[in-house]
Amino acid sequence: MDKKKIKIIVEFTIFILALCAITFFYYFKDSAETTDSELQEVGIIKVTDTNFQEEVLESDKPVVLEFSSNMCPPCLTMIPTLISLAKNNNDIKVAILNTNETEAKETASKYNIEATPTIFILKNGEIIKTFVGATSEEEILKEIK
Repeated sequence: MDKKKIKIIVEFTIFILALCAITFFYYFKDSAETTDSELQEVGIIKVTDTNFQEEVLESDKPVVLEFSSNMCPPCLTMIPTLISLAKNNNDIKVAILNTNETEAKETASKYNIEATPTIFILKNGEIIKTFVGATSEEEILKEIK
């Protein structure tokens, strides 16, 4: 291959990467700004090291717990799924633990969370299923029921 073709391939690759970055920030810029109060309005609980025992382990309902991160695109895509779960299933508790926050680092470390999103399905304080990566509402419900 001559140098001119290689240069065109490199420039095209850089263009595609730049386009992907612009598209990412365009679509996800507002998703990262979902506030705790907006999540609480639909029934999603913010979990920290302080309230983890009470909200998750001692819950009388099955718990869908997402370990997430602010700048994790798959975590952001899970927000509509979690909102739907919280709104449409009163018999399930939906909770989010943000691994970036200092008041949640101990719990994330205790459960060896290395990738986000990591989703735990818990019943009676026991983890019955773990998903790593974005997961559909149907898959989550199948494990709970």
